[in-house]
Amino acid sequence: MKLRDFYQLLLKAGIPVAHYETDLEERPYIIYQELSTSYLWVSGATLREDTRVEVVHLSETEFDPSLELLKDVLLKHKLGFTVATAYDPDGKIIVNQLEVTISNEMEVQP
Repeated sequence: MKLRDFYQLLLKAGIPVAHYETDLEERPYIIYQELSTSYLWVSGATLREDTRVEVVHLSETEFDPSLELLKDVLLKHKLGFTVATAYDPDGKIIVNQLEVTISNEMEVQP
């Protein structure tokens, strides 16, 4: 999967999605950013690009159904992830941070 396709994939969770930052106030919503990219030779002419992406799901509801939809979308597209959850009592916001690795293999001509 290419990084530019990842945005469209996140939209399938059915809530607003932003890249890097947003001024959205109504929750739930998703904001994502790239953390790092590595390049690995898989075979003689095949290069694999792995990009670590942080996907943050913000809501005001514990067990928000859109979080489950987001997880389902990622799993259906064979994207593994880790989840860490935090609660901001001042803002009454539940923050779920998912770390996803997107892999893209490409043939490279010498």
